[in-house]
Amino acid sequence: MLKQKAFSIKTKMFFIFAGAYILLVSIIGFAIYISNYNEMKNQTSSLTQVLATQFTRTIDLYFEDMERLSLIVYTDFLIQESLGHYEKNTSVYNDLLIKNDLYPRLFNQIYPRKDIESISIYTNTGAYFKYEKQGDIEVHHNSELTYWQKRLDKLPKRDFLFLPTHEVISRGGEKVNVVSLVRNIYMIPNRHKVGSMKIDINIDIFKRLLDLENVNDLEQHARLFVLTGDKQVIYDDQERLTGKQSLNLDFPLSSNRYTSDTLTWEDNQYLYSFQHSDYIGWDILILIAEDFIIYERNQIIAFVLISGLIAIAIIALVSYSLSSHLSKPLVQMMRKMKKVEEGDLSERMDFTGSQEMDLLARVYNSMLDSINKLIKEVYELNITEKNAKISALQSQINPHFLYNTLNVMKSISRLRGVDEVADISESLSDLFKYSMKDLDKTVPLRDEVEHITNYMNIQKHRFGDRYQYKSSIQEAALNVYVPKLIIQPLIENSIKHGLERRGYGTILLTAGIEKDLLIVTVEDNGVGMTEQTLQHVRNQQNADLLIETKDSGIGLTNIQQRIKLMYGDSYGLDIQSECDKGTRMTLKLPIRRSF
Repeated sequence: MLKQKAFSIKTKMFFIFAGAYILLVSIIGFAIYISNYNEMKNQTSSLTQVLATQFTRTIDLYFEDMERLSLIVYTDFLIQESLGHYEKNTSVYNDLLIKNDLYPRLFNQIYPRKDIESISIYTNTGAYFKYEKQGDIEVHHNSELTYWQKRLDKLPKRDFLFLPTHEVISRGGEKVNVVSLVRNIYMIPNRHKVGSMKIDINIDIFKRLLDLENVNDLEQHARLFVLTGDKQVIYDDQERLTGKQSLNLDFPLSSNRYTSDTLTWEDNQYLYSFQHSDYIGWDILILIAEDFIIYERNQIIAFVLISGLIAIAIIALVSYSLSSHLSKPLVQMMRKMKKVEEGDLSERMDFTGSQEMDLLARVYNSMLDSINKLIKEVYELNITEKNAKISALQSQINPHFLYNTLNVMKSISRLRGVDEVADISESLSDLFKYSMKDLDKTVPLRDEVEHITNYMNIQKHRFGDRYQYKSSIQEAALNVYVPKLIIQPLIENSIKHGLERRGYGTILLTAGIEKDLLIVTVEDNGVGMTEQTLQHVRNQQNADLLIETKDSGIGLTNIQQRIKLMYGDSYGLDIQSECDKGTRMTLKLPIRRSF
């Protein structure tokens, strides 16, 4: 019996990696295909629905305008008077008179418009006057009422009708497809019928109103129809079915005002969107051939297949390289382990550079390391931890030591009568104590004002009477909580960038409550800023030109950021300045009365 040959680890790894990656790519590719295909169908359906709705609205607006035009003719006094007289006295002479009366009126309405084929005015006696562009008014006589006149007589007096596509003979003898607006004309004010009118609109108007050009790639794959309720074709964008009696479809158009689904027409599948117009009573139908969906689907399939093949080729190369890279150090490791098995405990594995192999080598070498080395490592680790704890303790002791030293200096100065040094030491001690901890907490404004007093006391001993400090704080504002160390940088900025350059000056600190806000203002009469510098400061959002204080470590940029982070963008720091007049910095903060 032949022994089955076992595959090498390199071969096994190659097939495992390649198979796993190919399966993953296939799943991802299929998911991408399904997702994109469904998304494409949904987008196409949504687009056709939007187009159907838009086209319906466009047609409604157009025919609303046409209805308004008919009212202009309807309400014309001379037309009504001429029709009233004609009804009482019909003659060839009256035909000529009414032609002369109608011509300028109808000319003014029809001449500027290319869409109107003709306007006809019908009398109650069977005569009608038809005006076409570039021609005179023709007089015709027909004793019988037309079908639409009979329908109009059954409607309320203000109503009108839209007639579907039908042929008329133009002045040149050509057949022209038109749709028409018809309505009766009633004498104002007694509402006596004196005639009717018919406005013929060239069917080509729909080409302009319902244009599918530049709508993605739909023009080549879409069909657009305007239909009556019984599916008579009013307009076909390919003109093949325009005016046909009926369009054979397998669904009821009148079931809903608008709908979207699939249908079969002329042995082809279509995605359709249907919209009904309540104004004219007609329907917009857009058909998207299944070929378009199939074409888009094939595009997606081609993209997924090409991407998949490229990915598989890359995966094969990566899998081969990876399996070779991983199997080589494994073979070397097996050789070294064989030597250890033979008793050579000094053999150590080399690091290969691969993360996985490095880990195996480290684990293997650690197993062969001596216990003394392990103890040494543990001991050094303990020493390191103790040193870290000592450093942390020292970082806490040093500030307290400095604070205690300042208090000792204050006491010695008091005992020896050096009051100025004692005063400075006390202010510096209080200032340092206030600044030393809990910077992320809020404090009452009262504490901030006291901190500023200590700070300015030190500045007074430093600069004498060159700088004056004044404050005006509302009592109610003192208990409002504010971020800690939010005002000192403003005072420090006024001294450094305003008063020091001038050599003297005054700083005024004010605070008060306005509506739901705490307003804190620091104002100086220093050198100020030019308009250009101030604008640049605002544009940079206080990031470049407002120098942060080195003593506190908390600059104006930091103040703005802290306020925004704590309270939101409705609050913050505002800076106003005039060159040689001074600078005003205003903090706008919410009212907080608890920590």
